[in-house]
Amino acid sequence: MTLIQTVKTSLVPELFYDGGEIDVLWDNHDPAIAWYVTFMGWEVRRKESWWPDQRIKKGRMTHLGYGTWLNSVLTSKKLPFHHAERGTVDPNIRWCWRTKHLQKVQNHFIETGIRTTDIYVGPDGRRYFDFWATTEGTRLTAEEDVSIKSKGFKPSCTRIGVRDVRLAGKWYQEFVGMKVQEDHTEDGYLVMSLGDNYTDARRSIWILEQLPSDTYTGKIDGTIRPLTLVKKREDFFAYHQFLRDNAVECGETGGHLENGRVLFHFYDIDGNRFNVSHCKPLR
Repeated sequence: MTLIQTVKTSLVPELFYDGGEIDVLWDNHDPAIAWYVTFMGWEVRRKESWWPDQRIKKGRMTHLGYGTWLNSVLTSKKLPFHHAERGTVDPNIRWCWRTKHLQKVQNHFIETGIRTTDIYVGPDGRRYFDFWATTEGTRLTAEEDVSIKSKGFKPSCTRIGVRDVRLAGKWYQEFVGMKVQEDHTEDGYLVMSLGDNYTDARRSIWILEQLPSDTYTGKIDGTIRPLTLVKKREDFFAYHQFLRDNAVECGETGGHLENGRVLFHFYDIDGNRFNVSHCKPLR
């Protein structure tokens, strides 16, 4: 049975995948940079010391390519977007990164004391393993792609665990504007997509996958934050209000509300956190 593409409401703007942030404790920022450069082959592209929210005391951001930023903040209170839970259950969101020699990479990680899962076959038939990066134990997912020519890790998809794939698919169409790329609901997964802010040639892939029945599905604010972008500022705030009007649990908007980057997050029907941003273009 094919999941029918529902009509997207006009109050849901077009969302574009925009890379993501990894929340890092302030004192671990430089060691985290070194870890990702050493073990994932990323490169420092840009460093900034600025306030991603007007209520933050200090902020540090380091761009490691592919729209991936390490983000560290010092605050005097818990802010709506810039906080993360540590030492608890991992979120049911897997930010996946492609690498050529999956077994070789896993062996190297294990030899150097990095915690990994066994290699497993994902819902889409590809080979994966999860690993926990840096001393903070930030979970990322390695995906095998033998077509890659260079070493290191390249962007892939985002996998989201849900209790009911068909129901979640309809929800993500209605409230996020995702499009159905491949319907494999009979096999326990659904391939969906959004626009990609880095290229017009392809769309970002999001895979909804069936969770085991005993999996915890409460809200978790993890350290990994894949980001989506709303390009028009008025659409960003209207979207936040639309979600609230439709009983979708949202955090307050944060950032620089008058003139600058703004962000908010909300939770899907399975407690998975979804992140939305807008950044005013430079003149």
